[in-house]
Amino acid sequence: MKLYRYFWLILFFLATPLSAESLLWQINKDSLKPSYIFGTMHSEDQRVLDLIPIISERFKQADNVAFEVLMDMPTMTKSANAMFILGDQTLDKLIDKQLFAQIVTALKPYKIPTNIVKYLKPWAVMIILNMPPSKTGKFLDLQLYKQAQELKLPTHGLETVDEQLAVFETTPIKDQILLLKESLTQLEQAPMMLENMLKLYLKGDLTALLNLSNTIIKDLRKRLIDDRNLKMFKRMKKLLQKGNAFIAIGALHLPGEKGVLQLLKQQAYIVKAIPVAMNH
Repeated sequence: MKLYRYFWLILFFLATPLSAESLLWQINKDSLKPSYIFGTMHSEDQRVLDLIPIISERFKQADNVAFEVLMDMPTMTKSANAMFILGDQTLDKLIDKQLFAQIVTALKPYKIPTNIVKYLKPWAVMIILNMPPSKTGKFLDLQLYKQAQELKLPTHGLETVDEQLAVFETTPIKDQILLLKESLTQLEQAPMMLENMLKLYLKGDLTALLNLSNTIIKDLRKRLIDDRNLKMFKRMKKLLQKGNAFIAIGALHLPGEKGVLQLLKQQAYIVKAIPVAMNH
């Protein structure tokens, strides 16, 4: 379950946003009842989990709720299993002894035994190291998903787990190892960067987040954000055409020339920012 959480977290933190100043957006078209899109953060930080009343109220009143993927047990299990190497190849054979020893040491706070570490894929290690050790395993998207289940709201996934995994699985091993090495060099700065990103998210300041998330290589960024935006947009339109939908996706899928909000405008939807700020 913890490894699954790390997979989701990286989908937020390796993205590049463009200008936008809100986490909640009202979507209108014709005489349809308004729908809402909420930019989430894949975090278990209590400041993020404490949804303000206006967001919670819109969520509870929705006729349909959509997430990036359905966070059911089969999805979570498949995501976690995908982080491991199958067959005779192991991580300690893919990289040199010194680098593997660095990884083992770096993963000690995460309580992952060495005999498990050697079966992790390079991209999986990179994801884990980019996030603090999990304490509860509960993050915003999962909390919303569980609430939707409790309220018996119809839930929909805008992607399949295989589509999400493909972003990393199709990255060449040599590139995965390069990204992993970079993560190791930034371990000391990671907590401070994470806290800065949390504060900017809580303010809804996606423009400022731009300055903190420009380090990922162009090809992965395109597949991680732009391509997925198009896919999710096409699928969410079916729900938006019914009205009164609530869409919860990673906040950095919203802004920018290729972001979901711009795609909606191009389809003659009226997009209106709801000025909110998360509790600090």
